[in-house]
Amino acid sequence: MNTQKGFTLVELIVVLVIISLASALVFVSIGGGMLRSEEDRLVIDFVQELTHARSISLARGKTVRFIIDGENRYYHIEGKGHESIPETVQIEAKGLARLDDGLFAVYFFPDGSASGGEIDLWWKEDVINRIKVNRLMGTVEHKEIGQ
Repeated sequence: MNTQKGFTLVELIVVLVIISLASALVFVSIGGGMLRSEEDRLVIDFVQELTHARSISLARGKTVRFIIDGENRYYHIEGKGHESIPETVQIEAKGLARLDDGLFAVYFFPDGSASGGEIDLWWKEDVINRIKVNRLMGTVEHKEIGQ
């Protein structure tokens, strides 16, 4: 009677193959999630900056401009630091004030209203993040639209 304990070479290879496949699936899942996190972070920051511009206007009682520079790929509240727009993102704007070629602005007024408009951020996966600035209330709304 053979009472040796242990694993055969075939059993060890099967376990290693299963672990390798599971690791590959986890890596692909996490890698895609990290890329998507960068896109989500940009949209969140963009919406927060717009909302912050409105808050500054209300608090200080003066008009504040939120500027988008499509050619140099950045956005910012006038007088504050620039935030970059990744190369993987296309921006389309409707109804924004045009300051120059590729340079647009949303004005937030002390009474809470804004110049309004829509900003679409397009991703490589054909996902559109539409950001609307309401003219009357100056509120900022975000909606993701899949293609």
